[in-house]
Amino acid sequence: MNEIDTSTFKVLYIEDEDLAREKFGKFLKRRFGEVVLCENGVEGFMKFQESFTKNEKFDLILSDINMPKMDGLEVLENIRKYDKEIPVIFLTARSESEQMLKAINLHVESYILKPLDFDMVNEKLDKVCKDIYYKKMFIKQEQEMKNYIDVLDQEALVSKTDAKGVITFVNNGFCEVSGYSREELIGKPHNIVRHPDVPKDFFKEMWETIKAGKIWTGIHKNLAKDGSTYFINSKIFPIFELGGNNVKEYMSVRFLVTDLEQQKRESHKNYLSQLTNYKKNLNVINKEKETLEKTIQELEFSISALNEKYKVSEMKRKELHSQLEAYEKNNLEYNKIDLMTKRDKTKQFEEIYKSYNLIKGKLNRVEKELKEKEKQYQSKVEQIDDFVSREIKLNKRISDLKDLVTNLQKENTQVLKNKSILPF
Repeated sequence: MNEIDTSTFKVLYIEDEDLAREKFGKFLKRRFGEVVLCENGVEGFMKFQESFTKNEKFDLILSDINMPKMDGLEVLENIRKYDKEIPVIFLTARSESEQMLKAINLHVESYILKPLDFDMVNEKLDKVCKDIYYKKMFIKQEQEMKNYIDVLDQEALVSKTDAKGVITFVNNGFCEVSGYSREELIGKPHNIVRHPDVPKDFFKEMWETIKAGKIWTGIHKNLAKDGSTYFINSKIFPIFELGGNNVKEYMSVRFLVTDLEQQKRESHKNYLSQLTNYKKNLNVINKEKETLEKTIQELEFSISALNEKYKVSEMKRKELHSQLEAYEKNNLEYNKIDLMTKRDKTKQFEEIYKSYNLIKGKLNRVEKELKEKEKQYQSKVEQIDDFVSREIKLNKRISDLKDLVTNLQKENTQVLKNKSILPF
């Protein structure tokens, strides 16, 4: 019986034979949440009476029939004086017709013959437990439904009409707000409370919707008996014939809409609209921020690469400059000696000087390239400063939007608090 949860079931088991009570009691404790064992009918009835008085009723009673002091039939007869519904299962080694007839008259649920066949026991317990479970669920749901109806009757204006719109039921709230008595409303068309300002197309659309078997929802105004106007939020439900698609009647549930309620609705609508816009703007800003961060990372990488190139170029420039100085120094000294001693070396000097000019030109180009790199470096630095400035502005914009949402949430909370203290 996996589909039924019996962990909350409370069971009373009455058996005068010690061994049978102990063995079958263990079996029952594996199936049910609480099992009370009693060794005779008097003790069993007292346990039942005690639980019944405390409103801690048993869900099921299992009892032997032939017992000293008080047999099972006497126990059941006394129990029925208190509880006509609790299921009782008898366990007996005999099946006398007279006992059976009396047990049937006392509404015994079932018989289990001894010696016990546990497959048969399980089968009968499954059936009884299902009945108990569904009955408990029905009672619980019935009570919940009653509570819902009570709350609805206190808070809402409820009415029912037949398929032609003639009123068949109204609750107290409907009578109080409309100003009509129940007798004045029953049998009248529902347009008795229709306000003349509401256009006919409004009610035409409403009737087309509910006649099609759909639920209609809307806010409109009605006219009370004294000529005053009241606004209501209505929901109309079509009720179908059993097993068919034809609408047999309509049920309407309405709630009064006050000025404060209307303001709250508008405020909530504005809040949702602003919140949606804020989320859209925030998404755009976040995407822009991500793009900026990515661009900054790329610029930082480019600057880092430029710095490395600049360092390498500077090292080359210094190396070339040192080579040039050494070259000039060595060659000048050599030229002085050569001019003094070897005039035929003039041509060689000119070639050396030409090489010197080439090296110097190369150095000038390197220096010019370095200056261009420095300009690029400075331009990248300025771009980074600009992106950083834009990121600061974006962060401030995000902060302002968050403050706006916080203020809107506070205002909405205040409106809800104000509503909670109103007498409706």
